[in-house]
Amino acid sequence: MPKNIREKVYSLQNEMKKLPMRAKFVEKENLHLNFSFLGNIDEKRLSNIRKTLREISSRYSKFKVKCKKILFIPSKNYFRVLALDVKDGRDIFISISKEIFELIGGNAKPPHLTLCRVKNVFDKRKIFEFCENAKNFEVEFEINSIQLIKSELSMRGPKYTLLFFSELQE
Repeated sequence: MPKNIREKVYSLQNEMKKLPMRAKFVEKENLHLNFSFLGNIDEKRLSNIRKTLREISSRYSKFKVKCKKILFIPSKNYFRVLALDVKDGRDIFISISKEIFELIGGNAKPPHLTLCRVKNVFDKRKIFEFCENAKNFEVEFEINSIQLIKSELSMRGPKYTLLFFSELQE
């Protein structure tokens, strides 16, 4: 994700930190879109996964996505995550996610950009009001690659390591 987009999303997160809730916000440098969460992978599978991701990348061109409107995941009544919904570019994103899921596995969720994981909510009405007022917030950027990222959880939060990178076509 381009630096200027990260900054814009980070400023939205800073406004959200004032809301009546306790939440863990995704760090600016860790903001990302996720095609599929693969879970624990046996090292022996990595070379086949890299090969498959390279093949998938060769079938898709770079594309733009527009993220807007704050989503309540799993639902507005009981939300554990607040995220930006992927609007423009959604069909291509879902197509890539579906291919990864069918050929590699994992857990493909509807496309979104996670802003925070919510632990406690103290006043839903104020959160709903904020999200309604933020409906004009949007960011647009190009998806130009598929990356395989290793996530290691620690007391200080996740540590991400790039294991593989494959560019989408021009």
